[in-house]
Amino acid sequence: MTNPLIAEDIQSLFAAAGAQGDFIQARKLEDTIGLCLSGGGYRAMIYHVGAIIRLNELGFLQRISEIASVSGGSITAGLLALRWQSLRFDERGRANNLDEVFVAPLLRFAGKGIDIRAILYGLIPGCSAADSLVRAYDRHLFAGACLQDITDFPRFTFMSTNLQTGSGWRFAKGYAADYRVGLIDRPVIPLARVVAASSAFPPFLSPVRIDLSREAVQATAGADLHREPFISTAVLSDGGVYDNLGLERIWKRCRTILVSNAGRTIPEVGHPTGRWVGQMFRTLSLIQQQAEHSRRRLLFGMANQGQRQVAYWSIDTALSQYGLLDALPLSSSDVEAVARLRTRLNHFSVAERQLLLRAGYAGADASLRARGLARNKPAASFDFMSSIAVQNFAEPNGNGQLGSSM
Repeated sequence: MTNPLIAEDIQSLFAAAGAQGDFIQARKLEDTIGLCLSGGGYRAMIYHVGAIIRLNELGFLQRISEIASVSGGSITAGLLALRWQSLRFDERGRANNLDEVFVAPLLRFAGKGIDIRAILYGLIPGCSAADSLVRAYDRHLFAGACLQDITDFPRFTFMSTNLQTGSGWRFAKGYAADYRVGLIDRPVIPLARVVAASSAFPPFLSPVRIDLSREAVQATAGADLHREPFISTAVLSDGGVYDNLGLERIWKRCRTILVSNAGRTIPEVGHPTGRWVGQMFRTLSLIQQQAEHSRRRLLFGMANQGQRQVAYWSIDTALSQYGLLDALPLSSSDVEAVARLRTRLNHFSVAERQLLLRAGYAGADASLRARGLARNKPAASFDFMSSIAVQNFAEPNGNGQLGSSM
């Protein structure tokens, strides 16, 4: 076993990879399309739904080979993975039942607040906020499904952060792995717990514990922590702690990379607090933001050098910045409003959900057309909104009338 106190010569490893023409060591690169869904709570969940609606219209959705997600993006990806086999794709590669199978359940779910209840539940001795999240996800979206119930293709990967090792846990139908712990072949882990592990934002909703005692954790090359307690219990936190864009799996596998980013830039503060708690939270947020910026520089560097084809859209980018003369009419004030929306798992109003849908749809449309990956403009400005009935945003109340679900 490798001594963990003796570090490898990381520069030599990257130099060897660079000699082969790929500095991030993408040994399994294929001429395929991958989609990354960022974190950002319900804000990200709904924003990505809008982007997926546009990808479906363009016939792109059926062509995607890999989908990687973190945090709020994993809620979206989890339902898409589970419902994929129910989608009816026509001869143009468009799923004509995407609304009823995928869009409507997520929009209804965004009207239900689950984070405060989870936090309060976690204050009860012997209970955890994470377990409350798991129950909510299972009750409203996943209905007891496990990883073996999702589609085989495209390959969905849900990213979480291992608090024990500091590395990422990757969960998929084919395998789950932390390179320092080992690999589980075809894991039978509840989908709700996997999504909770990916979206358990610290410190209030984290950690999520996954019992691995019934799974066969195999030793792999470099697994220096293939021993107790690492192989019996995984103690996990939000995937965004490790990689809030979900890039790592995709840029090592796919030559074409689509990135939907609903993360929020840390706002400027003229007079930062001197109190320890506030200062600590802001410092940690800035560290995470700089890590994300570094990954973006690598991504765009690969695109500039022709190593990858990239389409990246972000919730805080004005549509005018994409350089299209016929971008969809989403005003700068709308972009500012949507980017300021909270990173929470609480009730989002109908207006907020509609704005997020429009922003994700317009961002995906502008980026794909600006990068030459798509050409056809929507037939009418946000025409898809008319096909999403009001009942997708609301549920019957006690009087049988439609009202916003709380």
